[in-house]
Amino acid sequence: KERFKVFEDFLFFLNTRLEEDFLQKNDNDFEIIEIVTYINLLIGLDSAFANNMYLRELSIAPICDLNNPKTIVILNGIEKINIAVDRYINLINSKIKFIAYKDDYLKMKIENINNNYPKLRLGQKQTNKLKSIQSKLKECKQ
Repeated sequence: KERFKVFEDFLFFLNTRLEEDFLQKNDNDFEIIEIVTYINLLIGLDSAFANNMYLRELSIAPICDLNNPKTIVILNGIEKINIAVDRYINLINSKIKFIAYKDDYLKMKIENINNNYPKLRLGQKQTNKLKSIQSKLKECKQ
């Protein structure tokens, strides 16, 4: 229970930062280095903790005990991981042309990150697990 609370607090923080610092901002507000470092880290951590720990913990926990606003917010944030990944890839692709003429090595490194980035998307298994958990939480309210 204590470990779950730590996951939940950390994911709540990550989801809040991802929403406020990335998803709610205009694409023109970002410099390439900010996208590659900060936003990349937020999405990577959020995806890793959500996929590998939080959803697994929720699927074995007594679900109605976890029916609270924080859990709902976190699950809604997890639902946005694919949106964040797609936006990140599009943003990088739009900005990389501006650095291509300046630094070939940096361009290559960013392209490598970009090529591996789709792996951070929620897979069908995680999406199904997320939907199942959300449905069970709705049943708890009834």
